[in-house]
Amino acid sequence: MKLKFIFISLIFLLGVIYLTAPSPVLPDLSDSARSDEEGDTWQHPDQKGFYSNLTRPEVLSDLQSKFVVRIGSFTVPSFRLIYRVEEAYELVRDQTKSNYLEEIIYPLRESMFVNGWEPKKAPQNAGLAPDEIPEISLHGVPYDAKITMRPVFSPVWARLLIWTLIFPATCLVFLSFKKTISLHD
Repeated sequence: MKLKFIFISLIFLLGVIYLTAPSPVLPDLSDSARSDEEGDTWQHPDQKGFYSNLTRPEVLSDLQSKFVVRIGSFTVPSFRLIYRVEEAYELVRDQTKSNYLEEIIYPLRESMFVNGWEPKKAPQNAGLAPDEIPEISLHGVPYDAKITMRPVFSPVWARLLIWTLIFPATCLVFLSFKKTISLHD
């Protein structure tokens, strides 16, 4: 029993360290121009927009390597979730065009939505001649993609509250399963 308590306490303590580690800052996209449009600045000050010629894998690799949580010299691995592009209106910003929408996530902590709009690869532009495909540009410079990033941060107290409540809830579920299994034996 004592060993079980020490093990659970160790897991709890590691979780507290993970949840209270400093949050990453919203990174800048390498080799890209920062958007100065209203929707990327004062209308949504928590978001960033970039014009870029990087491909989707390059964009996501660059951002995932910069949006990191570190505990000492250890880098906590992040996960990526892929969403339907139709969800960009709700998850990033309304009136956002999208070819891809992914989320870089740290469970029970923060995440960052990455929305990419590439007119040349957009399904709705597939039947158009190359000169009919709309171009995107910033200050007269054409780019292949517009990348919009939206962070979702959570307060430390909320993380710790949820983490603390997970333990008694897990215990109750375990006891309930144990009781159910013993009734059917």
